[in-house]
Amino acid sequence: MKKTLFILVAIVIALNLNSKAEDFSAVNSDGDTIYYNITSSVSPYTASITFKGSTYNTYTNEYSGSVTIPDSVQYNGNYYKVTSIYIGAFLNCTGLTSLTIPNSVTEIDGSAFKNCSGLTSVIIGNSVTSIGNSAFYNCSGLTSITIPNSVILIGNAAFYNCTSLTSIIIPNSVISIENSAFDNTSWYNSKPDGVVYINNVLYAYKGTMPANTTINVQSGTKCITGFAFANYSELTSITIPNSVTEIGWHAFYSCTGLTSIIIPNSITSIAQSTFSECTGLTSITIPSTVTNIGYQAFANTPYYNNMPDGLVYINNTLYAYKGTIPANTTINVQSGVISITDFAFYNQNQLISVTLPNSIVSIGKKSFSGCSGLNSITIPKNVNSIGDLAFENCINIDTIFFNAINCSYMGNSSFTTVFNQNDIETLIIGDSVQNIPDNAFLDCDSLSSITSKAINTPLVDKYSFWCVNKNIPFYVPCNSVSNYQSALYWSEFTNYIGFKIPQLIDTSICVGETYNFNGTILDSAGVYFYVNGCDSIILTLNITPIPDVPYDLSVYNITMNYVTVSWQGDADSYDIYRNDSLIVNVTDTIYVDNFSMQQGPTYHYNIKAINNTGCESALSDTVWFAVIGLGNIENSNIQTKLYPNPTNNKSYLEIEGLTSEADVMVYDMVGRLIQKHKVNQSTKHLELDMRGNEKGIYFVRIVNDSIKHTKKLIVQ
Repeated sequence: MKKTLFILVAIVIALNLNSKAEDFSAVNSDGDTIYYNITSSVSPYTASITFKGSTYNTYTNEYSGSVTIPDSVQYNGNYYKVTSIYIGAFLNCTGLTSLTIPNSVTEIDGSAFKNCSGLTSVIIGNSVTSIGNSAFYNCSGLTSITIPNSVILIGNAAFYNCTSLTSIIIPNSVISIENSAFDNTSWYNSKPDGVVYINNVLYAYKGTMPANTTINVQSGTKCITGFAFANYSELTSITIPNSVTEIGWHAFYSCTGLTSIIIPNSITSIAQSTFSECTGLTSITIPSTVTNIGYQAFANTPYYNNMPDGLVYINNTLYAYKGTIPANTTINVQSGVISITDFAFYNQNQLISVTLPNSIVSIGKKSFSGCSGLNSITIPKNVNSIGDLAFENCINIDTIFFNAINCSYMGNSSFTTVFNQNDIETLIIGDSVQNIPDNAFLDCDSLSSITSKAINTPLVDKYSFWCVNKNIPFYVPCNSVSNYQSALYWSEFTNYIGFKIPQLIDTSICVGETYNFNGTILDSAGVYFYVNGCDSIILTLNITPIPDVPYDLSVYNITMNYVTVSWQGDADSYDIYRNDSLIVNVTDTIYVDNFSMQQGPTYHYNIKAINNTGCESALSDTVWFAVIGLGNIENSNIQTKLYPNPTNNKSYLEIEGLTSEADVMVYDMVGRLIQKHKVNQSTKHLELDMRGNEKGIYFVRIVNDSIKHTKKLIVQ
C-alpha cells in the first residue's frame, strides 16, 4: 500500500477546473465544431482548444467520433495559432474515438482527455513538451501510444487506469515523470517487482520491499518520481547520484527507517512532503544549490522538530514559522531570501506587518493565508510567481503595493486567486512594473482606486482585473493617460486621472559654485521644486566643502633625471602641476617626478587638492628650482597667503620671498580682468577690495618673468 489515497486527492484537484466560457467556435475541414479560448489577443495570436459552455460539464460529448485539431483558425480577421489543449477540454467525451493533435500544440493541460473511454487512437504532434496531470486518465480504450521526442514532462496520473494500454513508447527527451503516471496500465503491471526505471527516471519501487533495504540509485538517473518510495519503512539507506536534478513530492514520505540522507548538489528544489513523516530522519545534508523547499518537506522529522521555534531559514528559503507567533509581531524577512514556502505563515493572525526583501522571487501558495492582522502588503520588484491563495482571507489588507517588474503567475482561476476573499480598497502599481499576470486581481471587486506609477503601460491579460469596477478612479502619469486609454484591457477603465510624477535630481556643487535650475541660479543647499504642466522636478542640492590648500610644499633629492615633491594635506587626491601644466593625479602626499632636466631653465611645482566629489582647492604656493651645474642646484620659493577666504568684503594677500617686481591680477570665472596691482620685493601685504563684485570664484595671479603663481578667492 503506498499511493491510493494520494491518487484520489490528485483526481479531486484535477476536477477543480477554471470556469471560462469559450471565446469562439469554428468548424474544421471535417465538419466538426471546435471550441477555442484566446490565449493571446496581440500578435502572434494564439488560442487553446477548450470545452463548450462555461464549465466542462455544461454539455456532454460535444466532441465525438474522429477529431482532427487544426494548427490554426481564423477569427475576426486574424489567424490564431493553436498552441494548447485546455484543462478538461475533452473531459468525459466518451464518444470520442480518435484524435490527431497538430504540431503547433506545445502543451496538453490536465484532464484534457480524462474519462474518454471510447478513445482508441491518439496521434500527438511533435511539438508537445508537456502532458498534464490526468490528461488521459481512465482512457480505457487506448491500447498503445507513442510519445513524441519533444515531450519533457509527463504529469501526475497522466495515463492512470488506461487498463488496455500495453504499448508505450517513451523517448529519452522525457526527464520528468510524476507519480502514478502509468499506474494500473497493462504496460506497468507487467513490469517485474523492484526499482522501476523508465529511461532516466526512477519511477517507483514496485511490490514488497525486503527489510533493511539499501538502494544505490543508478548513475545517469535524472528524476525520482513523486511517491517513488512512499511508505516503505523497510528502506534504511539510499544514495542519490549527482545526475539527479529532481525529486518528486512525497518521494520518501513516511520512510521511517531512514536516519540520514545526503542530497546531491545537482538538486535545486525539494518538493512538498518529500521527507514528511520520516520519523527516524535526524540528519539531512542540504546543499546550497537548493533555493526552493516545498510545504511540509520535513514535517514530523527529528531534523525539523529539533529546530528552535521562530523563523526557520534553510539556505535562501524561508521555510516556516515554527511555533506560535506572539501578538502584534512584525517580521522583516532577511535579505537574500529567494523563496517563501507554501503555508509558511498560514493562519498566523498575530502577524501585523511583514517586510519582504527585493531578493524574493517566489511566494508560495497560501503562504500568508488567514493572516488577518496584516493591513497592507508590498510585493517586491523581483517576484516572478505568487502561489495560489497566497493572501487568501487576509481580511484587513486594504492596500497593495505591487512592484513586481515581470511577475508571470498569480493563480489560474477564481478559485485560486492570490487575494481571494479580501476587501482590498487601494492598489498602487510601481513605476517599473512591465507585466501584470492573468488573474492577478481577479474578483477584487472592493477596489475603490488604482494608482499606476508606470509611465509605460504594463502588459495585462483578459482576467487580470476581471470583475473589478471599471469606473473607479484610476490615477496614472499625466503624460500617459492616452496610452492607458487606448491599451488592450486598460481601455476598459473609464475614469483616468492624470498626475505628475516628479523627476528626482540629487546633486552637489562645491562651495562658491552655483547651479542653474531651469533658469534660477542657486548657491545654497536645499530642496527646490519646478512644475510646468506635466513636467515636475524635485531638486535636492548639496553644498560640498572645498578641500584645504596643500601646504609645506618642497622639492628634494634633485638630480638630472628626477625630483621628489612632497606636501601636507588631507584631501582624497592631488593634481600636480609642473611649470603650470598638469602632469599627474595622485592620492599620496609625496611624488617622484621622473623626467630629464636641463641646466639653466627654471622649474616650478604647484599642488591642487581634490575631494571625492570633484571640488578643488586653490593652487598651493609655488616651489622653484633651477639646475645650475652638475651637483650645483639652486632652489628658490615664493610663499603667499590669501585671507579671509572666502570673503564678502576685503581680502589680503601676504607675500614672502619675492625678489623682483611683479604684477598682481584678479580675474573672474570667465577670464575678465577685475583688478591689477604692482608689487615689489618690499611689498608684504596687498589689500584686495572685493565689495561690489558678484558672488563666485575669482583667481589672483602673481606674474613676472620668473613667477606664475595663482590663488583661488571665493566671494560670498
